[in-house]
Amino acid sequence: MFKQQKLRVVAARGAVPDEVFRRSLVASFGQRAIHAAVLVRLAQPVLLLGLTLLMIAVVVVDPVLAQTQGATLGGNSSNPINAFKTALDIGVWVLLGLGIGGIGWGIYNVMFDRAWGRQMVGGACALGFAGIVALVNDVINDTPPPLPQY
Repeated sequence: MFKQQKLRVVAARGAVPDEVFRRSLVASFGQRAIHAAVLVRLAQPVLLLGLTLLMIAVVVVDPVLAQTQGATLGGNSSNPINAFKTALDIGVWVLLGLGIGGIGWGIYNVMFDRAWGRQMVGGACALGFAGIVALVNDVINDTPPPLPQY
């Protein structure tokens, strides 16, 4: 393929021979990806300035677009955040179910003298994470959970 002397010359120049790019699809794709990354990196300040000017122009032309319709997390059904809130609630219930199921499966495995540690730890982690997510969700929505009175 390549002779040792030619490889030394190429290594000294710091370049890859064109024959590699002609023969290797991955090498040519990699070279094109590097060139594209350099162009995107050079264009970042221009893109940022353009997007900033576009947002300023939209707000100057129609200031009503800069205002929201009430609370961001309010109960407005046309607000797209409600889909995220619903997905979050479903995720919490799924984690609770997985946690209870994991701990139950670990207990089952203890009774039949099988490996049980991972199921118990996984179930406890799922329950703990579900509790943290539910607490943060309640605090964000201004409905903190009631604490017991002692």
